[in-house]
Amino acid sequence: MNPLRLTWVAASAGLLTVLLTMMLGRWQLGRADEKQATAQLIVQRQQLPAWTQADWPCVPASSAHTAQGARAQLPQDMPVHRPVRLRGAWLPERTVFLDNRQMGGAPGFFVVTPLRLSASGACGGRVVLVQRGWVPRHAGERSRLPDWREATVEVEVVGRVMARVSQAYAIGEEAPPSPSTSRLIRQNVDEAFWLSWMGQSPLPGAVLQVHAETGSPADLRRDWPQPDAGVDKHHAYAAQWFAMSAVAAGLTLWFPFIRPRRLLRQAARDRKP
Repeated sequence: MNPLRLTWVAASAGLLTVLLTMMLGRWQLGRADEKQATAQLIVQRQQLPAWTQADWPCVPASSAHTAQGARAQLPQDMPVHRPVRLRGAWLPERTVFLDNRQMGGAPGFFVVTPLRLSASGACGGRVVLVQRGWVPRHAGERSRLPDWREATVEVEVVGRVMARVSQAYAIGEEAPPSPSTSRLIRQNVDEAFWLSWMGQSPLPGAVLQVHAETGSPADLRRDWPQPDAGVDKHHAYAAQWFAMSAVAAGLTLWFPFIRPRRLLRQAARDRKP
């Protein structure tokens, strides 16, 4: 290849590398700004008054419209991380143990129990899912579940609003359970599961319980991780991309342009008598 053409090919490749790494660095900074805005929104919501039964949307997410024609609130529209206080009665026979969940590095289950809301209010008698806590898996018998006596009276559940209960990666689909079965181990649960097993769809969103209610099982742990915006990670990635861009720019200037000129000047000095 012609040396001049080779020089311009190398320069073009170097310039494209500089532009690409600069764009990736700026994209990481944009992601950091988005995460920072989300973190600020979470802090603001955590300082708001607690949601109650009167605030909870009373239309399941599967319904496209309410009876009056208003659009139902979807789970992703819920004020996630906002404090919440609900009163109701547990449906212990419909407790689900979500498998392959860890806490403190130990394997176990997330315990999810439907809460039937108290009769007062617009949502009276409807069901909200509560992610109540974590229990360890039995060391010798994987399918053995903890057993405890639930409170038979109404309880007050204190927690934070979630978009949905925990979801984990799963291969394939789980078969729907028989409605007569109680206390199940599942990898994931969705609205279709609850409709099939419980006979009704839960209300949108869920509750992440943070404080034990009266009569709560003593072995339930609630060391939930605090929300992490991950801003520092994006700043570190951006710094790496910008550093690569600077290196690419230096190499692009050095090899096609600066180094050949220095070699020519050196050769000219060597030819002088």
